[in-house]
Amino acid sequence: MKFFTSITTVVSLLLLKDIKVYGKPTLDTNLDYLFDLDDKVDLSTENALAQDQTYNYLNTSFNDVMKRDELSNGNFKSINDISYVESLSEVQNPYRGFYSQAVVYLRRNGKSEKHSIPKTNLIRVLVDISDYQKHSIDEEALTFLDKYLEQIKNNHKTIVIRFAYDPGFKGDVSKDPSSDNVRNHQKQVSRVLKKYDDIIASVECGLFGKWGEMHGSSVYSDSEKPKYLNKVINNWLEFLPESLTISVRTPKIYSDWANIDLSKISNQITKPNEKAYRVGIYNDGYLASKSDLGTYKNREQEIKWLKNQAKHTLFGGEFGGIYEGNDMGNVSPTADYMDKEAFLTHTSYLNNGHYNVTISNLKNKKYNGADKRYKGISGYNYVENHLGYRYVVRGVRLTKSAKSNGIFRMEIDIENVGYGNLVKPKSLSLLVIDNNNNRFDLSEIQFIENGNPNNWNSKEKTTVKVKAILPNGMENGNYKVYLRIASGTKSKGLNSFPIRFANDDKNIWNESLGANYLGKFSINGTSNNNDESEPTISNYVTIKFKGTLDPTLNYYLGVKELKNYEYFDIHDENSNDSYKYRTWHLTSETKPSLLYLSDGTYGNPGNPSSHCLDLGNHHSANGYNFLSIVNCENAKHKFMYGGSSSDSIDVYDINGKHLTDNNNNKLCVYYSMTPRIDKCNNESGKMKWKKSIL
Repeated sequence: MKFFTSITTVVSLLLLKDIKVYGKPTLDTNLDYLFDLDDKVDLSTENALAQDQTYNYLNTSFNDVMKRDELSNGNFKSINDISYVESLSEVQNPYRGFYSQAVVYLRRNGKSEKHSIPKTNLIRVLVDISDYQKHSIDEEALTFLDKYLEQIKNNHKTIVIRFAYDPGFKGDVSKDPSSDNVRNHQKQVSRVLKKYDDIIASVECGLFGKWGEMHGSSVYSDSEKPKYLNKVINNWLEFLPESLTISVRTPKIYSDWANIDLSKISNQITKPNEKAYRVGIYNDGYLASKSDLGTYKNREQEIKWLKNQAKHTLFGGEFGGIYEGNDMGNVSPTADYMDKEAFLTHTSYLNNGHYNVTISNLKNKKYNGADKRYKGISGYNYVENHLGYRYVVRGVRLTKSAKSNGIFRMEIDIENVGYGNLVKPKSLSLLVIDNNNNRFDLSEIQFIENGNPNNWNSKEKTTVKVKAILPNGMENGNYKVYLRIASGTKSKGLNSFPIRFANDDKNIWNESLGANYLGKFSINGTSNNNDESEPTISNYVTIKFKGTLDPTLNYYLGVKELKNYEYFDIHDENSNDSYKYRTWHLTSETKPSLLYLSDGTYGNPGNPSSHCLDLGNHHSANGYNFLSIVNCENAKHKFMYGGSSSDSIDVYDINGKHLTDNNNNKLCVYYSMTPRIDKCNNESGKMKWKKSIL
């Protein structure tokens, strides 16, 4: 029987000494809240909650998991081998910055032409395909484009690319073909773009109107435009790899395609499994009027939407021309104004040519914004440095003395001081170099937290935590450790577009490695490696659990944020969506295992975090614990799917003994909005879960 009490009674209980009252929402009752006294259920396992229990944890939250001798002798230390101050110089990293334009003219009969490759690190490539309005693009022209992109790649430059039917990009007339021909052209050029995925920051949707800016068509009327553009957007999403985002000219074009009310666009937050997650905005009227030359209908609301959407899509474009009569409102193309708005729109790229008055004003006017380090520096310098992502290392902690074949741990505090985020996938690699320049790759990574650079958000500091096994055969001596951030883990040097930190330290960047120096440590002896039974990330099983209660909506077991919870809900009462952290990692499908919460979102695999599933101190009215999330080193329970029945999640103590209640009933995970445990033979139908192996 459930225990309910009135609010008046609760207040009275709170006044009594040494009585704790836990209140929490639940779906197990028709009432809004279920109140329970802190009365722990008696689980019949021996020493399951003993404080001196030795736990077989795997990967945990660093300082708490250091071996006692390592902590006692101060072996895990903060170091100052590099400067943690931001440089005032531009750092040429991929997919961001001031760009120059280059035009490629694809033409029939072998008459294709191209501009020479600009000197800037980022290039906006405009591809004129007006000659193919009524024809398929021939292989000769596609090869011409392929060779041009290959040349750009060989020069270690990246691009934003746009195709259009405006002859010469003169803005006079556009030769927009039928939707069928456009789809065929998109399919053809996508074959080339897939090959050069790693150099492409984003694809500007284009393919319509003057300059490919999706307005001013000479063929289609305004009433025909949305239907035409919607097909173009969907074609790009179909033909391009998921690693590539696309952008459309205005939020209005986006809202027409997404079938949402533009006036309510600020309420939309897209998710990685949705097509809309890959669609952003390019703004070719940037700061040229209070509407950015028609880019915005409601600047405040649409920028509020961009604050989220442009975290994972590339936003930028071109300073618009400022002419007499432009209604500027409070908008100003200055570094001080961008200090406020560009961090909201996450501006990543802009032109350094065209509209030279705007560029000259940026160069001639000193920055006087909030960042004291840049006071008195030119506005152009400030904007140039902050376009896109810009990573500054603010602190490093590592194992100062290790053994060959032993455990090495490291923490790196990284602040993204740029306007935007990295929107292209990148991988982290730890490299170790000895005094003779011999290279050792730390490939046996047992644990990594916050290892996805796409989640190192603008104006935030992230701590990356790594635990790895050092290679065998490392001789005694001093070693330098480097972090490489690049496309894939097998490349070297400047290949695969590595990312450089923006610290004011001439020794931080090693171009031959394409990696950032972080500090040094020493090797003293060889380890027998008592931790060798711990699995590396590749040995984990990645899994999701979903309730199977008919005929209701069913949700995944998961949480809203990557943190500890005394108890938790698995979805928002106001939506039909499961919370975003709903992937788990375990070490075995056939034996009880700790359940490691993944840092992957919306069902993506991700990596094991330092947070694990456990039983909390809150109980249901019949005495069964609600689930909790704890640091993995403190987890005292394991779980296994299919122990009691083919679709149950069974609960065990840390030693693998099945938990039972006072009546010797085996205990399993009970499906509800606030999940808990209950006897496995509960006939409510809420003990059944569907698992999905990723």
